[in-house]
Amino acid sequence: MSAYLPISKEAPAYPQRALDKGIEEDCTVEYSVTPQGKVENPKVVGNGRPMFMRPSLLAAAPFRYQPRVVDGQAVSVPGVRNTVHYTIQ
Repeated sequence: MSAYLPISKEAPAYPQRALDKGIEEDCTVEYSVTPQGKVENPKVVGNGRPMFMRPSLLAAAPFRYQPRVVDGQAVSVPGVRNTVHYTIQ
């Protein structure tokens, strides 16, 4: 069995309204990784500000993974979580 591994992950854009107000927050997106290594059904989990949800979901959509292989077959991996830490530098 081989584990799924991230191949391509880009950070989301920091929401301008949050920057202007000095707001920092973590936003967690949960999704499945398909046998093709693509993100499927991303959704925000937890209680976050809406201004961070959209950029987090948009950033997660194009993520690519090396799929998990079980007995020579690529399989789906449900419940994958990715947390974005929005911090002002």
